[in-house]
Amino acid sequence: MNKYSVDPLFVLKCLVLCTIGVLILQTFDIQVLHRNVYQVNTKSMVTHTKNLYAERGSIMDRNGVVLAESMRDTSDNLGYSRLFLQGTLASQIVGKVGYNGSGSMGMEKIYDENLRGDEGLRVSVQDVKKREVYYRSKTVVEAKSGLNLVLTIDRNMQEIVEKALKDGVAEFMATSASAVVVDPYTGEILAMASYPTFDPNSKIQGLGRVAKNEIISMSYEPGSTFKVITAAAALENRAVSPEKVFANEGRCWQWNPKSEKICDTHVYGDMDMSEAMVQSSNIVFAKIASEVGAERLFKMARAFGIGTRAFDNYDGEENGRLLTPAELSRDDRTLKTMGFGHAVSTTPIQMVMAYAAIANGGLLMRPQIVKEWRNSKGEVVEKNKPVELRRVISEKTASRIRKMLNRVVNSGTAKRVASHKLTDVLFGGKTGTAEKYNAATRSYDRNSQVASFIGLAPAEDTRFVCLVLVDDPQGKHVGGLTAGPIFRRIMEGIYYHPQLSPLAHNLKQVKLGSPCDKDFAGMTTAAAKDYAKKNHCSVRFEGKGYRVISERIDADGPAQKTLLVGNAVASKMPNLQGLSLKDALEVMGNIRMNVEYTGKGRVVAQEPKAEEALQKGVVCKLTLKEKS
Repeated sequence: MNKYSVDPLFVLKCLVLCTIGVLILQTFDIQVLHRNVYQVNTKSMVTHTKNLYAERGSIMDRNGVVLAESMRDTSDNLGYSRLFLQGTLASQIVGKVGYNGSGSMGMEKIYDENLRGDEGLRVSVQDVKKREVYYRSKTVVEAKSGLNLVLTIDRNMQEIVEKALKDGVAEFMATSASAVVVDPYTGEILAMASYPTFDPNSKIQGLGRVAKNEIISMSYEPGSTFKVITAAAALENRAVSPEKVFANEGRCWQWNPKSEKICDTHVYGDMDMSEAMVQSSNIVFAKIASEVGAERLFKMARAFGIGTRAFDNYDGEENGRLLTPAELSRDDRTLKTMGFGHAVSTTPIQMVMAYAAIANGGLLMRPQIVKEWRNSKGEVVEKNKPVELRRVISEKTASRIRKMLNRVVNSGTAKRVASHKLTDVLFGGKTGTAEKYNAATRSYDRNSQVASFIGLAPAEDTRFVCLVLVDDPQGKHVGGLTAGPIFRRIMEGIYYHPQLSPLAHNLKQVKLGSPCDKDFAGMTTAAAKDYAKKNHCSVRFEGKGYRVISERIDADGPAQKTLLVGNAVASKMPNLQGLSLKDALEVMGNIRMNVEYTGKGRVVAQEPKAEEALQKGVVCKLTLKEKS
C-alpha cells in the first residue's frame, strides 16, 4: 500500500480552479489593465477607411457641347475613364489625362485642381468575410465633384478651322499649319488649332509636336505682318506723314557702300506708306523704321504685347524676343530689318492680338480661352469678363491702318484672299513670309520659311480676326498664296454656317464644278467672253477696258456672274457710280490710288469726278448709300 495517495477528484478541481484563475487574470488584463490597446486592435480588424471618388468636371465649348467628361469603370467603383467625345477636335486645347487621373497637358493640366474636385472619406465596418456592414459604416467627408469648364471656343468653328488646315497642309505640302480666330472686342478665342494633331483617347498618341498648340508655343519671325506695328509707331508718333512719298530705290537699297542690301520682290517706283503696305515694300518700311527710331519702335512693339506672354497661366507659352533699343542700335541695319519683321521673334497669339487691337480701335485685349466655370448642377460659379490691358494707338491711327489692310486684299499682295462668294464682306489683312533663322549657321535659310496671313473680317466693324500660319510650304511659299487662301476658306465656312454667320447670307452661289466656277479676274475681256461662250456660262460685263479686274456673283439678275472690266493703267478717273465698295476698291487698286469712303451700300458720289485727269497724290473720296 502506497504511503501517499492522490485523489483524482481533487486534482481535477485544482485544474479547473487554475484555469478559471488564468481566465480571470486574462480578462482583467484585457478589460482593465490593457483595455485601450485591445480596443484599438479589435477595431482595426473590422474597420477600414477608403477614399470616395470625386467626379472630374467636364470640359465644354461655349454652347455647352461636351468635349471631355469622366465615366466610372463598371469593374471598379474607385476608378474612372476620361472620354474625349469629339475625338481629335480641339485636342491640343483640351489636352489629356494621365494614368493617375491628373491632367497631363492642355486645359486638363492647367486647370487640374479645379476639374478634379475633392475626394471624400468613408469609414467602413466589415464582417468576418470582409463585407461592409452598412448600418454601422459612415461617410465622414462627402466627395465634392470638380467644376465644369466652359471654353470660349465654338465647336462648329473649330471644325471649320481644322478642316481648312488639314486641306491646306495637303495642298501646299507643308510641314504643319496653325490658325486662330478671335473676337477683337472681347479677346475671346473662338477657334484655335494646329495640324497635324492627335487623338486624346489613344494611349499611344499625344507626344511630340502633334500635341503642341503652336499658336501658343511657336516662336517665329513675323515677317511682313509686323509692318502694321512699324506703321503704327510712325503714325502715332508723327514720325512719318502718311502723305510722305519715298523715292524709288529700284529693286534693292544700299544706303552706304559697305551695307548689306535690303531688297523688294519687284520695282515699285515712288510710294507713300499706304502703297508700301499694299505692295509690302521692305525698302520703304526699313526707311520708316529708321525715321521712327529704336526707342519709339521698341516701345510700340512692347505696347502691342510683342516679346511678352499674352496669357498669365497657359502652360507651354513662349515669350518671343524683342531686342532692346541698345541692341537695335548696335549697327545701322538691325533697326531697319525690324521695320519689316526681321530681328524680332513673336508668337502667333501675340500677333493676332496686336491685329485685334487695330480692328477694335486701338485697345489691346487679353486673350481668353475660359468663358466660365459651372458646378455639378450647371450653375455658373465664376464668369470671366473681357480684360482691357491698355490703349496702344488712337482710333484715328487704327482706322488708317485698317484702310491700308483693306487695300492689301483688294489690290495688293493678298488679292487671292478676296472672296467671290462673300461679295458684301470686305476683308482686310497682311501677308507675311519669313525665312527661318538657322542658329547653327547663323544665317537665314532660304529653303525653310514660315508663310502667314492675318486678316480682319470685315475690315470695318470687324467680327473676326484670324491668323493662319503655314510652316515650310513647298512650291508656292508666300503668305498670299498659301496662308491667305486658307484664311478665305475659314471665313467662307463661318459666314455660310447657319449657326455662326454674323449676317443672314442669302447670296446666290455658283455651284462647285459648274461652268461658272471659274476665276475670271485677270483674264482679258476677249478671253473671258470666249470662255463664257464655249462653256455656256451666263455672264454680263460692266465697264470698258481690255481686262477683267473683278467679278461678283449676281443675287438678282439672270446672269450667274457680273464681270467688271477696265484697264490696269488709267490717265482719267473711272466712273464708279453704282459699284459696290469692294468693286470700287478693286478698280482704284489697279490704278494705285488711295481711297476714302463714307456710308454703306453702293457708290452714289465720287471725287474726282468721272473722266477727270488723274493727278499724283490725289485721294479718291467716295460716298456710299444703301438702296431704299
